[in-house]
Amino acid sequence: MIEEVSKFFEDGWEIWRWTEDDDGMGGIVEDWEKQADVEGRMRPLTGDKRLTADKETFFGSHRFYCFPTDIRKGDQLRNGSNNYDVKFPSDMMAFDRFMQVDCELIT
Repeated sequence: MIEEVSKFFEDGWEIWRWTEDDDGMGGIVEDWEKQADVEGRMRPLTGDKRLTADKETFFGSHRFYCFPTDIRKGDQLRNGSNNYDVKFPSDMMAFDRFMQVDCELIT
């Protein structure tokens, strides 16, 4: 069944992570750095759904489905001109077969 879900996945998604690097002169350079390309499916959440993660309540606007990958809270998912903040990546009841990542649309 999981393989059947993957037929709905789309190419073109990128995982970006905020990084801090030494600039070689005693300073720090902070910027977004691309981590990986990933196939997945983004879908909007309906209504005013409240999601809770780590005792922090937030409003997620979308949910992204993909195969297990290194994606963390605070990362961004990007596809073309759309950027999404990752709020809560999880493997809920998928037993390491696929992930669902709650996100918030930022652009």
